[in-house]
Order: sequence, then structure tokens, then C-alpha cells
Amino acid sequence: MTSSPTGLERDGSGEACERIRKHLDHGAPWDACDVFREAVAQRPDDADLLYWGALAYARAGAASEAHAVLERAQHAASGATDRLADILSLRGRLWKDGLHRAPGRTDAAAIAEHARDEYLAAYALNHDPYPGINAATLSMLLGDRAASRGLAQEILARLELQASLRSFWDHVTAGEAELLLGQVDRARQSYAAAYALAPGDAGSVATMRRQLHLLARVLPEAAAVLSSLRAADVVAFVGHMIDAPDRLVPRFPAALAQAVAGAIRERLSQLHLPILYSSAACGADLIAIEAALAIGAEVNVVLPFDRADFVRTSVAIGGDDWVQRFDAALTRATRIIPATDESYLGDDVLFEHAALMIEGLAMLRGSQLQTSPTLLCVIDPASTNRTGGALQSYERWTRRIGPPRVIDLRELRVGVAPDAPHAPIDAESTRGIPAAPRPPKLPVAPAVQAAADRPRRTLKTLLFADIKGYSRLPDALVPQFQRRFWTIAAGEIDALPVRPLLDNTWGDALYVVFEAPRDGADFALRLLAAMLDQDWATVGLPGTSRIRIALHSGPVFCGFDPIMGRDNYFGSSVTKAARIEPVTPPGMAYASEPFAAALAATGQDEFVLEYTGRLQLAKQYGESRIYRLDRR
Repeated sequence: MTSSPTGLERDGSGEACERIRKHLDHGAPWDACDVFREAVAQRPDDADLLYWGALAYARAGAASEAHAVLERAQHAASGATDRLADILSLRGRLWKDGLHRAPGRTDAAAIAEHARDEYLAAYALNHDPYPGINAATLSMLLGDRAASRGLAQEILARLELQASLRSFWDHVTAGEAELLLGQVDRARQSYAAAYALAPGDAGSVATMRRQLHLLARVLPEAAAVLSSLRAADVVAFVGHMIDAPDRLVPRFPAALAQAVAGAIRERLSQLHLPILYSSAACGADLIAIEAALAIGAEVNVVLPFDRADFVRTSVAIGGDDWVQRFDAALTRATRIIPATDESYLGDDVLFEHAALMIEGLAMLRGSQLQTSPTLLCVIDPASTNRTGGALQSYERWTRRIGPPRVIDLRELRVGVAPDAPHAPIDAESTRGIPAAPRPPKLPVAPAVQAAADRPRRTLKTLLFADIKGYSRLPDALVPQFQRRFWTIAAGEIDALPVRPLLDNTWGDALYVVFEAPRDGADFALRLLAAMLDQDWATVGLPGTSRIRIALHSGPVFCGFDPIMGRDNYFGSSVTKAARIEPVTPPGMAYASEPFAAALAATGQDEFVLEYTGRLQLAKQYGESRIYRLDRR
């Protein structure tokens, strides 16, 4: 395995390292990265802190950031042999991650050799079994069975000299060595012992599963062991709201709430350490959140738009008790994620935007935990499908990912009289449906009444790009640079299989709008590769001055621009994309969390999204969670 007991148990940097470790144990490396970014500003030369930060970036898949932090950690570690072994091991892990991302690439053998050499160097320092077992596994992947089994035997002998196998990593290492030696039954026992020692440690279990996935490429027995090591279950949840008082045909009458709560509890009881992503409307959403909180599950709530506006449109219509339940649930949620901070304005596409984030965030989390997420739906399949509704999520997931798990309201309505009184839910499950009459339908907000006077928002992917250092170019060099930049960008746009909806330039900046996140990602990486391939020193730009690209997905307006003579796109999402680009490091493509989720929700795996942390956006536009985009 990658991490050693010294790396996991020694914490010489105090509270910050402990917080990082806890986030990693819970399978939340993104939060661990954020803790590191805050702490390292105060202790930039702390070797322990730098190591833990690099480990957090590695667990998040942010290989380039992890490599950079490891360089600093190695310099700070000086003669600390144990920490140096951890650092070299983590370098090996980063090379090994390349094999996970692209097992079929032509240079896979060279990458495996790099990883093995780093682990061997770490093993040579003090013969720690943990880098040794990684070197043994990589030797097996490279076809050197003799070296692999020799290392495995040596490592088992060292472990047997211990009084007893006590730690999680002791058992994992023994199991891996036994697999390499063909001792499958003993390996199962060792992995089972390790698994029993890691209750709630989703991060370590994910690391264990990741290594077994790699080993299964050359040892089929590893796949059989993998099936017995259950990962945390990631769940995207969608469901219908409680019926409004004036609904003529029942879909989710209040009398059905107890049955729905029971069905959700039953489904959640079948899951292992469930991690829930959901919105929080009155009805199925809040019932599911309450049921998940009752069993200690992690709950992440996505709000489609401004919180007060959401309460008005999607919570208060069920009654005052639903508002109280909403407030109580969000107080206990692990994370509240605003899809946008803007108002509803009657645009249902904002619900679709939130649904895509729920689905995509579940996909991203599942990938990090080495498991496949599930969509759990509380729906009436015969009801009307509307933009952003639960049925749309059901159909999209079925088409892109696979069959969801369904709680069918039609079946639950059998035997329930349409005019049945509210049935309180027992306190064991949720907080109870109110028996008091619901308030009258709320008036339409003035902004919604004026919707006819403006275009409706639609979901689009927005790209901004520029060249850092352009503003310092003298006029003598600007025309040559500009001509080359425009020619490259125009050529890449012309080569696209799907044309963008809008492309525009001003100065060194490029602004492009796409219908789909996949199209934006493809163009961003095409353009990045083409621009990095140029020798910009010939036009006076220093070697560090490179293109920087930012991507964001969100709701935007589209309207005719009489100055341009064509449709243009505008709104807060455009502004946010523009504010990400200036904080993007040269030579990279950065993406917002909504873009990362929208891309992940497509179910495609041709791209890699590496979380880099929360960044302060340009012009005091607040913070945003940012991912680095790359091709797998």
C-alpha cells in the first residue's frame, strides 16, 4: 500500500495535520486540501504538514499539486529518514496513479518503472514494509515475478518478526504479499482483519480497493478479494414534493409520507456508510435527509438558488412545519452547496442545474472512493416530466449511468384514501408531518411576474482564456503575437466536431460558449495543447507566460446584441467564469465545481478532474472550489 504507519500515526504538526487526517479518513480529500492550504500559509517549511498536504492532494487526484508540495517537503525533511521514506513512497504513489488513470497508454511500462524505483528508494532507507510491498506489486505488473515474490517473502518475514499484526496497514501489507505469493486464503483473512480495523475510514478502504484494482490486472485472485471489501455507498437522491393543496390528481399526498419514510429507511439500511447528495424541498427530499441523519450518514445538500427564495418556492408551500424541518436538517448537514446564489425568477432550469450537480458530485465522490454511486428516486413514473424534476433525473441517469433504484409512489398509494388525514411519522424515522392545515398558495414574486419581459435562462458551458504577461508586451510585438494567437484559436475552433454557440475575442482574451460541458472540456484541452506547443519567446513573452483557461457551467441569459449584430450570452455565470480565469496558473485549464459536476454527470470518463482547493476569485468575487481539467 502507499501510506505507511509512520505517515499515518506520527503527527508532529499539531491540530492542522490531525484535521487533514480526519478528512482523509472520512474519504473527503477535498476538505483536507482546504485545511492544508490554510495551514501552510502559517507554516510554509513544516515537513510534516507539507507531507500531509501532499497526501491530501494525492488522494484528491491532484497529482501536479502533490508533486510540487512534495518537492518542498523533501527539502524541509533534511535528514529525517522516516519522513523521507514517506515522501519517496508518496512520489511512487503519484506515478502509480498514472496507471490507474490510463492503463492502456503507450508509456505505461515506463510509468510503472518510475513508481517502482521511487518505492525501492524508500524501502532502501530502513526496509519499511510499506514501500516494499508497493515495489513488489509494481514488479509483478512489470512482469518481474521473481523480484516481486522475493520482495513479498522478505516483507512477510519482517512482519512475522513483530509480536503481532496490530495496525490496519500491517494486515493490508500482509494480505498483498500473500496474494503475490499465491496464498489466496491467507490473503482473504488478512484483508478481512484490515477491513475490520477501519470502520468509518472510507479513505483507507478506498486506497486498499484501488491497489487491488491495480493488482487484478495481472492476478485475477485480487478481484475476488476486492468484492469482499465493501466501500462506502454514495447516493444521489431525487424525489417528488408533497402535493400542493390544490393538486387535483394525487401524486404524493401527505398521507403517504409515513410509507415513503419507511421505504427510504429500508433502502438506506441496505447501504454501507451511506453518503447522501440531495436537494431539500418539502416531501421526499427532506424525508430522505432526516432518515440519513438519523443513522449518522454524511449528508450534502444542494440548493438550486438563493436560500430564502428556495424556502418560499419549494419548502413553505408544504406548511410551516416543513420550514422548521428544513432549517433543522441544514443545520446538521455536512455541507450546503449553492448551485447559484441568484434568485429563481421562475426559471425551472435552475432546478435542472441543481439536479446535475447532485448527480455529478455523487459521481465525483464515487470515483474518489473507488465505488459506483447510486441514484435513489421517489417518483411516480406516470406523472408529468418537467424541467429539473425527479423524473428528468431518473431518465438521465438511466440513459447515462444505468438503472436507478426506485420507490414507486403509485405502489405506495394503493390502499391509501385520497382524503386520508395526515399520518404522523414516528419520531424514530423523521420529525413528523404536520396535522395543521397548510397555508394558502403564496403569491408569485414580482420578479417572476416580469419574466415575460426578459429571456429565460438556459444552461451553458462558458470558457475564458488569456495569456499571462500579455499586458506587458510592447506594441512592436503585439501584432505578431495577436496574429498567431488568433490563428491557433480559430484553427482549433474550426476543427471541433461541434461548433460553439459563440466565440469572441478582445485583446489577448478569448470567450467561447458551448451547449455541453463535454464540448467545452474538449476544446479547452485542444487549445491548451496547441498553445503550449508554441515558442512564445519569439514574440517577447517569457517562458513562464502561458495560456490560462477557465471553465464554468451555469444558467445564463441569451439575447440579441444590436452592437454585435448577433445573440450574446450574459449573467452572473458569465461573470464567475471570467473571475476564475485570472487566478488560473499559466499552462492549466481550471474549472468550477458546477462545471466539474456537470461533466461528471455525463458518465463519460475521458477527462480527469483534479481538485485543487478553494480559491479566492478575481476582483473580490468570493471563493470557489476549483478543479484542474486534464485528459485521461
